[in-house]
Amino acid sequence: MAADDAVPTSFDALDGIPDPRENRRLMGHDATLDRLAGLYARGRLHHALLLSGPRGIGKATLACRFAGHLLRFPDASQAPASYVVPAAEDATEGRIASGSHPNLLHLRRPWDHERKRFKTVLSVDEVRRTITFFGTSAGDRGWRVCIVDTADDLHPSAANALLKVLEEPPPRTLFFVLAHSPRGLLATIRSRCQKMDIRPLAQAQVSAALEALGVAGEIAANDRELVAALAEGSVRRAILLARADGIDLYRRFLTLAGNAARPDWSAIHRLASEISATGQDDRYRLFLGLVHDVIARRLRGVPEPGAGPGPGGAEGTSVLARWVEVWEKTRHCAGLADAYNLDRKQVILNLFEAMREAA
Repeated sequence: MAADDAVPTSFDALDGIPDPRENRRLMGHDATLDRLAGLYARGRLHHALLLSGPRGIGKATLACRFAGHLLRFPDASQAPASYVVPAAEDATEGRIASGSHPNLLHLRRPWDHERKRFKTVLSVDEVRRTITFFGTSAGDRGWRVCIVDTADDLHPSAANALLKVLEEPPPRTLFFVLAHSPRGLLATIRSRCQKMDIRPLAQAQVSAALEALGVAGEIAANDRELVAALAEGSVRRAILLARADGIDLYRRFLTLAGNAARPDWSAIHRLASEISATGQDDRYRLFLGLVHDVIARRLRGVPEPGAGPGPGGAEGTSVLARWVEVWEKTRHCAGLADAYNLDRKQVILNLFEAMREAA
């Protein structure tokens, strides 16, 4: 394959950041790894685990690291009761990192070779790869592990195909079904999985992860604490805050939101044009996430990190209800824009118009 035709690892890969299968520095989830190892050693590991939690907190990395544990210790009676960090030169981890381990299948949105971009859904053809995967003999007398990353991306037909496999799982098989929000999953899929809530990282853990990944140096020293706070426990979001002018977006939004009743439409149009431009997908989605969190903090009466009280201060129930409506309108508009490839700039403009009406 020519260099120009090289396919990125995944649709949400970030420059210089290791893929979950390569990342050996899992932060904040040691207790979960130990819990899984203990269940396995006692013969009580469920065949399908639903790992749910916000995007970017390490669900896929956790699944890859425990997959390595299972593949290193194929005999549960000989497995340690807690997770053992493998040596740097561990062969199993090396094969997982390269994507060449025959007993691990990692299902993600596939690359569309014709359109030169990732598909917007995890397709039924991807899920059907499990037929071939489970139809072969597991190497090394071991287990076979399938990671569905993420179930939020499943096309309806793919969800039904996954359900069929979960209903009649082959022996010595472990499924990791990852979900940012499990509410959208088929109830029948949820019922066949053991649900494990994966918690967002603490601010100190986010900061430590940024240091370990070499990203902390990209953030102004006086903004590092604010980045960790706004990340809401997500390392991915912290990286985007550092690299996509996230702090500037946050501060600009607070300024504009502080004058919601008298919008500065010139500044709003400039902002909307910037983050809706081609190639600005990460900034656009980061901005919407920041807006969601500002509104959520407003509803809870929580001050803004590093900025004192949020716009509006203490408010009555009817006013707060209007702010809930602001976010619901924005979420609906953004969903339509994604589904029908509509103008994202209008999503931002509609947001500020809804804020004006709610002010």
